[in-house]
Amino acid sequence: MPDLSELLGQEDLPRVEVRGLSWDSRRVQPGDLFFALPGSKHDGHAFAAEAVGKGAVAVVAERPLDLPVPVVRVPKARAALAQAACAFYGHPTRKLCAIGVTGTNGKTTVVHFLGQLLPACETITTVRVEEEGLSCVTTPEAPELQRIAAEALAQGKKFFAFEASSIGLAQHRVDGVHLRAAVFTSFARDHLDFHGTLEAYLEAKLRLFRMLPKGAWAVANVRAPVEAVRAAAPSARLLTYGLGRGEVRALRLAEDPTGTRLFVHSPFGGGEAFLPFHGLHNVENALAALSVALALGLPWRGVREGLAALTLPPGRYARFRTPAGAEVVVDFAHNPEALGRMLRELRPRARRLAVVFGCPGEADRGKRALMGRLAGQWADLVVITADNPKSEDPRAIAQEVARGVAEVGGWFTVLLDRAEAIRFALAWARAGDCVLIAGKGHERRQILAQGALPFSDLAVVQALGGAALK
Repeated sequence: MPDLSELLGQEDLPRVEVRGLSWDSRRVQPGDLFFALPGSKHDGHAFAAEAVGKGAVAVVAERPLDLPVPVVRVPKARAALAQAACAFYGHPTRKLCAIGVTGTNGKTTVVHFLGQLLPACETITTVRVEEEGLSCVTTPEAPELQRIAAEALAQGKKFFAFEASSIGLAQHRVDGVHLRAAVFTSFARDHLDFHGTLEAYLEAKLRLFRMLPKGAWAVANVRAPVEAVRAAAPSARLLTYGLGRGEVRALRLAEDPTGTRLFVHSPFGGGEAFLPFHGLHNVENALAALSVALALGLPWRGVREGLAALTLPPGRYARFRTPAGAEVVVDFAHNPEALGRMLRELRPRARRLAVVFGCPGEADRGKRALMGRLAGQWADLVVITADNPKSEDPRAIAQEVARGVAEVGGWFTVLLDRAEAIRFALAWARAGDCVLIAGKGHERRQILAQGALPFSDLAVVQALGGAALK
């Protein structure tokens, strides 16, 4: 078992063997090293005594604590947790080809695609985090990230692709990962409740690229802040991608009922290709994964075959047909850029377009009216509903969204029961119409003030007779 000095990189620490790492006092096991993490709602220092009572053999803290076990003072407990996690699990990413994916939108889909294009590839996505009950959202805490990487290495995996959220990067969860490539998918307003400013939000994402060693790949969408990426990773090899632009680019796009045909141009080869789904944003996400695969040495022919077999993640551009003949699209679009892009893509295909969405509570209030304006601008019917209101009043959230819809003269109704809102929109839609149900995608819970309740947009659509489309 490692001791404190090995895990924390400090000499002259007490000889204490550590059996595990913990940052949640409720889950401490005997022999754990407990990290007192400061938080916006709770401060781990207040729970250190409880952790010791459950068997923690030492505590890492940012301020003095009077405890009957060794207390190691550090400037940043989260950074120390990441360092300890890497050491505890034997630095698995030094032996794996690790790829971190960041960006406002598209992270889950790009990582999901990488898991299909790269041989023997382990992935961590927002969907997996929810399904397995991992810590945090999108990017798990460092010990879970490193544990999954170590398990993948033990299983013979060669590649390790994961989502690197701005909050996860700011909170040091990704520190110590040895990257071979990093991807920047897009950049637009989101998470300002945490970061405060767009500048701080961008800076958090650029942390991923500052981690790149010499010769690694920095892969960036041409719509992302490419020059900022270049400055953050001066010794990395920059590779851009995009629709009609970039070093890896998609040309001559054409949709048919089975998917999207395109021509791929790249420094590594290219030619005709096929994607078994629709949506320009999905083409961009496929280009991102394709760029990584080619940059890491996979041959064009094999990657081309892989593109034709790709599947989308659950709750991303999931298409259904109602008994009345309308099309329904369930998507995770939960910020202004994603919602606006989905509406603009669906608008030309729909005789009439409806959108069902809400905005989460305890989050960036500034985006609520913005999303309302986008919905009112592009949709014939806006059904405003609840989307994880948490401790906030869902009606007050809906009113902020409604103000944005009203500003552009949109037609809207408010139905806070999300299942009822979906039912209303599907009853409104007829053959040739389209209903976008946005914001929750794969999620299986609705988080209210009283706690989390089971809920799934996908399940509601299917219960109302929606038949899945390819």
